[in-house]
Amino acid sequence: MQMFGWQPGIGDPTFLGWLTVAAYIAAAFLSFRAYRLAAPPIPLTRKGILMSRVRRPFWLATTVALMALGFNKQLDLQSLFTAIGRTLARNEGWYENRRSIQYIFIICIVFAGALVAAGALWLFRRGGVWVQLAQLGLITLYTFVVIRAASFHHIDAMLGKKVWLFNLNHILELGGIAVVALAALGSSWRR
Repeated sequence: MQMFGWQPGIGDPTFLGWLTVAAYIAAAFLSFRAYRLAAPPIPLTRKGILMSRVRRPFWLATTVALMALGFNKQLDLQSLFTAIGRTLARNEGWYENRRSIQYIFIICIVFAGALVAAGALWLFRRGGVWVQLAQLGLITLYTFVVIRAASFHHIDAMLGKKVWLFNLNHILELGGIAVVALAALGSSWRR
């Protein structure tokens, strides 16, 4: 079954592709663990209750986000989005001007992403250092995914460059996952 020049399949059937999916699932598990352990400390204090009210929804949302990114890694849904955009551009007659549309799209996504990131940073500001570290990792991951979805060939070429044994895209994605996983572990430690 093919839609818009895209068909369902495994997006990255390589060892590193599957390792990345496993990393997403492991980080989601750690985030869920942080969610479960984010209950108010005993004895109950006002600050502890407030931090728990911030941390629990954050870690639950992080768990869902990581699972979605893990599924997307192999379902390659951003390629479907790109194919739909390409088909729309051809059908509407503005495919020749796609570069300027891509730049406008990236600027809008960066602006919207900055607003969402600022809102999340403000909303979860009382979550503590581990929540803030996880937010940094999540911002890195979503920025990476959106830029990949925009499919600029020169950015794709840059992300495909080798750094030591790995492509830059694997370093960025696995690095973002590692930051979130580390933050979830840190948040789960009993004080």
